[in-house]
Amino acid sequence: MSQSTLPSALKTYSVLPDNRSALERGLELALSEELYAVPQPYPQLLDARYTQPNMLPYLAAERQLPVWDSADPEHLKRNLTGNAWQVRRLSGTRAGLKMALESLDFLSEITPWYKQVPQAAPYNLAVLAWEKGNKPVNVANVHKLMAYIADSKSERDVIELSLMFGVETQLGLAGARAPATNVKETHGAAGLWPMPQATVSLAIAGGALPGINIQPLNLLAITPIVSGYAQLGITAVAGHYSITVSAVNASAVI
Repeated sequence: MSQSTLPSALKTYSVLPDNRSALERGLELALSEELYAVPQPYPQLLDARYTQPNMLPYLAAERQLPVWDSADPEHLKRNLTGNAWQVRRLSGTRAGLKMALESLDFLSEITPWYKQVPQAAPYNLAVLAWEKGNKPVNVANVHKLMAYIADSKSERDVIELSLMFGVETQLGLAGARAPATNVKETHGAAGLWPMPQATVSLAIAGGALPGINIQPLNLLAITPIVSGYAQLGITAVAGHYSITVSAVNASAVI
């Protein structure tokens, strides 16, 4: 039997009159036990980090979150809901744009117009963003990202958004090293039969294997945002075996 969750005061206090029956008192205690067994929702109800998952859509609607997708993972919904007021408070600033990107699990670098090379027109911002974990560009996430940026930016700002993802690969090279070969001349006297003394020379020579050169192999990936497919091209030079990765950029202008 589980331990009673009723406060000690309620075990003796009753709202029933003095002429209550034992059955009535039993029903009162049983209903009170059920009521106090329900977890208290209020301390964490409005905290996006700890509230129940089924409360997140209502909390997001209350905070007027402009983007919402019920198929998103739970941690993303909590990020968006928890940062909604802060993003709105900082809207029109680089800090607000950066937080909006972080809410959708994107890291970013934001360059204002006067720091761009060559210098851009006033109120033009270059935003370089990449999803955490070097994930491939997801078209659905890009649409949400652009919608959130459009809601968070200043009306006069023009955002040039570049999306990037990293590619990681490994190259293994195994080989066996040949034992060292020494070259030495040996002189020895041989008495074969009675004849003038003879001398025998023995020489052993070895050659080292040709070295292996490791040079870059370029890996290029192109991911168009509009069509949502990826192309992968690999070029190699004969006799060279290593891999180099270059950044992949896709641009969209809001």
